[in-house]
Amino acid sequence: MLDINRNFATLYGIMLGDGCLSLVYGRKKYIAIAGSMQDDIPFFEKIVKPILKSLIRKDIPIKFKPKYGAIQLNFVHHSLFDFIESFGFPIGKKGINLNIPEIFYEKNLAKYVLRGFFATDGSLVLTDNNGTLYPRVEANGISKSLIREINDFLNSKGINSKFYEAKRKGSNYPNTLQQYRIQINGKKNLKKFTDTIGFINPKQIEKLNRFYAYGRD
Repeated sequence: MLDINRNFATLYGIMLGDGCLSLVYGRKKYIAIAGSMQDDIPFFEKIVKPILKSLIRKDIPIKFKPKYGAIQLNFVHHSLFDFIESFGFPIGKKGINLNIPEIFYEKNLAKYVLRGFFATDGSLVLTDNNGTLYPRVEANGISKSLIREINDFLNSKGINSKFYEAKRKGSNYPNTLQQYRIQINGKKNLKKFTDTIGFINPKQIEKLNRFYAYGRD
């Protein structure tokens, strides 16, 4: 039986970032998680697949889409689909009305939801500021309610996080959806973030280690 635990909370955060639920022919219940072929394969192999196996006891193969430079886990599992959907997760396009269900706060699992979300829609940016690397943690999304909720949670934990509005870049469409961004600046806040939330995507961990190694030189 599926349970609300750390792995499920992390999966829910991953789904909020790069996942979706889809009904095919009104019957088959598909769960999909997307990533980049360029740098997300280790994340899928070391984190996402083991989480799924712990929840449904199945090894889900990665599907490669070279034409789009993408990878995907796309599979049918009705009980996991129904469990995710029971917390208000939308079927089809996620849209702008997303949130972290209250049950994750009640069970002290909200940080794991954030951990999954930052692994997909978050990034660690290192900027060269006159020879000194300056770190910045960011996360983006089109759901104002979700991004603001995450921002408020981070600040409640003593992490100085800022909320911004920013247009999606690089699009030629006239009705580009408004983007919202969380930004956490500086080494002190980076340490608070890693201690409180933490990175689980290997590409982010590698960049974090590079930053600390640079500081020891």
